[in-house]
Amino acid sequence: MKKVFQYQFPLFIWALLIFWLSSIHRIPAIKFPVQLDKVAHICIFFVFCWFSRRALYFQDTIPFLRRWALPAAFLLACIYGYSDEYHQLFVHGRTYDMKDWLADSSGAALFIFLFFLTFKWRERLSARTLKAFN
Repeated sequence: MKKVFQYQFPLFIWALLIFWLSSIHRIPAIKFPVQLDKVAHICIFFVFCWFSRRALYFQDTIPFLRRWALPAAFLLACIYGYSDEYHQLFVHGRTYDMKDWLADSSGAALFIFLFFLTFKWRERLSARTLKAFN
């Protein structure tokens, strides 16, 4: 039960927060030269993908999900991003925007890219450490 609260619960809370935010009639926006809205989508779904990967990797119910946690987290983030945009069709004052979904998917892809980058960096660091002791 401790694992559920530590790894699965944050994803559940984050998904609820996204749903709640997209249910708000109108979120006040500040106009900047760069669309801050898209940056927010990227950041929110970066975190969603991170929580998804953790939740899938550290679960004990379905063993093969541990091996496939990273691509499954990306897929889950993309699907949830799409469902979030679809949900906004039914919220007065909100719109369905494929550019927002692309920003959501980009945030998930950014997480995957940085995960691989840090994974490779850790591999190289551990290989150097082993060589230093041999």
